Amino acid sequence: MDPYGKPHALNLKQGLVKGEAERGFAYGLPDLHSDFMEVGQSQSSINSPAERAVGAGIQILRIAGGLLVVFYLLEGLVALFGLELRNPASELRFTATMADRIPMGVLGLGLLFLHPRFFRIKAERVILMILAWLPLAMAVAYVLMIPISMNAAARLFQISSYNLTAQAEEQVKKVRTVLDTTLRLSEGEQQNMVNRYNAANPKKTPVELSAFIQNLRDEVQAQELKLDQERQAVLSQQKKSLYGSQLGQFIRSLIGVAALLMLWKATEWARPNGQKRLGQSLAGSSRR
Repeated sequence: MDPYGKPHALNLKQGLVKGEAERGFAYGLPDLHSDFMEVGQSQSSINSPAERAVGAGIQILRIAGGLLVVFYLLEGLVALFGLELRNPASELRFTATMADRIPMGVLGLGLLFLHPRFFRIKAERVILMILAWLPLAMAVAYVLMIPISMNAAARLFQISSYNLTAQAEEQVKKVRTVLDTTLRLSEGEQQNMVNRYNAANPKKTPVELSAFIQNLRDEVQAQELKLDQERQAVLSQQKKSLYGSQLGQFIRSLIGVAALLMLWKATEWARPNGQKRLGQSLAGSSRR
């Protein structure tokens, strides 16, 4: 026997071979398990403290990722139940909520698929195989939300513009009512109104009936102009705020879609064909 521990090195190699064979079985290759079960009994490398620590750390991160994905899906369901179709304000609220939750979903999925070689139970492999398609589904959903959000913003601005215009017209109508009522009076009644005005303002220069009517017309026009300017200012501010928030949401959605597509491509190992290729690679390396 070699005094430097060659039998121990052989057992170490045998343990590695068995461990790789078992991992190949975890990736959908059960025949590899029986082929390598007879090679050695020692699992000193697989059961080493370092290996167990790495595996436990991966599992902790997967649990955290799973919780984030669950919270993301729950918040998405709550937002979906509160969605009112054909209501632009509700549609904007829903798309904004989902865009704000993109980091939670991406981070949760990233933690779930952190490492392809540490599985504890077969169900974990199956769950990850199913969840490996979730990034693609989420990316498609966020792409569809972009035109929906833009259309909802346009409809909301149109409704807001209509309501503000109706309010302004109502106020203008009230201002014009004073002028129209005055013009419908007889000339004697109009003169009495002018006399009362002059009596109520003794410090001002008395005005004639024609000047009084013209001043009234000018005041009505000034009020109409002021109301229209206020309406335009409010609409401009609303438009800037609405489309500014839409631009931010659009950028967040594009970044989220890109991240989700990258994550979907990176998790190819978790899908059936990827698991098969990974198992074959592990088995091939163990034979060498």
